[in-house]
Amino acid sequence: MKRTVFCCSAMIAILMMLLPVQRALAAPDGIAPYIELQRELFLAGLYLPEPVSNAQQALSLRGSRQMEIRFVADHMTAGKLSRMFLQSIAINNPATAQRASGESLASFFNAFKGSLRRGDILSISERTDGSGVNVYLNRQRLISLDDGNFFNMLLVTWIGSVPPSREFKSALLGDSAAGDIARYGQITPADERLGLVAQWQNPAPKVAAPSSAASKAPVASNSSDAANTTSATVAERQASVAVVPAPAVAAVTLPRPELGASTKVAEQAASSRAPEPEAVSSPAAATQAPAAVASSSAAPSSPAPAAIAAAGVAEPEEDLPDFSAESLGLLQDYTSQLVTLTHAEIKYPRRAMKLEQTGSVRMAVVIDRAGEVLEVQPLLESGFKQLDDAVRRAIDKAAPYPAIPEGVAAEHFEFVFPITFMLERS
Repeated sequence: MKRTVFCCSAMIAILMMLLPVQRALAAPDGIAPYIELQRELFLAGLYLPEPVSNAQQALSLRGSRQMEIRFVADHMTAGKLSRMFLQSIAINNPATAQRASGESLASFFNAFKGSLRRGDILSISERTDGSGVNVYLNRQRLISLDDGNFFNMLLVTWIGSVPPSREFKSALLGDSAAGDIARYGQITPADERLGLVAQWQNPAPKVAAPSSAASKAPVASNSSDAANTTSATVAERQASVAVVPAPAVAAVTLPRPELGASTKVAEQAASSRAPEPEAVSSPAAATQAPAAVASSSAAPSSPAPAAIAAAGVAEPEEDLPDFSAESLGLLQDYTSQLVTLTHAEIKYPRRAMKLEQTGSVRMAVVIDRAGEVLEVQPLLESGFKQLDDAVRRAIDKAAPYPAIPEGVAAEHFEFVFPITFMLERS
């Protein structure tokens, strides 16, 4: 009997090892809330194999690192999640690196087949040998990627030259608030969300309604005919049953410009060099190079994503990624044009310099096919009106932008323009 128990226990242990369940990690090294339009979307956690004192050290480590997102917003579509990541990827990574990982990026975003909800936990876990990543949703494996550069491509969006905010980066590197640490540990997925990955990977087939011909079968005149007719009708109905593919979803295409974190870094990006992970100041007064990315809206009558978020309207469940390596790089040149044109118009207000006003600004700019500006939506404000107004003036002066290229099937085009105004200290 004891031997039987031992064998059963051993078998269970082996099965548990084979299941694609996420390994347990120690407490995160840093936790930071991600806030957009004054709304907290998620808490980000960063796990590192050893303590670090700066971003460069965290990026130089290889193996056993993990980025984790614990959602606190009630609802975030897969499309919004992909656009959010792609915007920061484009800002913080050179075009050559993005193109080299194009297939990995497409596979990563296309793995999401539905929206994320409050309590969901998304983890990007680097393999111990640094050869790639395993992505988990609610502790179940969603996808594996054999790409040794993929983890740093995502990590630099959090702690690179252009993080969501200076506070966000600082918190992830260890300066976390006690309240955020406590909340992070309390976030767990709802029971009904635990089987989400299996549902996405093995969706139930959709069945077509019976054909009108089958429903209009003639009435039998006697019992024998009735039996024959019934059999024929059932056969017709069975023949009409087919797996119906999901309706086509308009692809949301995001370009990937080569950008940097300051005037100096922008010059580096132009020569295909990756931006430094720490902020760089140009002489006297520096404006962080207005890095921008874009998303497209296929329906001309649909409000821009920024407008949807501002109005508090729930985004459609069907907002799903549909990327290829080619589509992810398609609009790079176009977006680089928009960035260059806007950056040329940025001026650090003299009064703001005199008052030593500094800060970060993020503006979402939506243009139509002709390049006319439809909307400018602040995603992050500096706290100083003069700095915020300087960004709006630069956008106004740069407009109208070049028309959306003919090969891009979108009526609207959105790019996010982040700038950090900072003064060089002697």
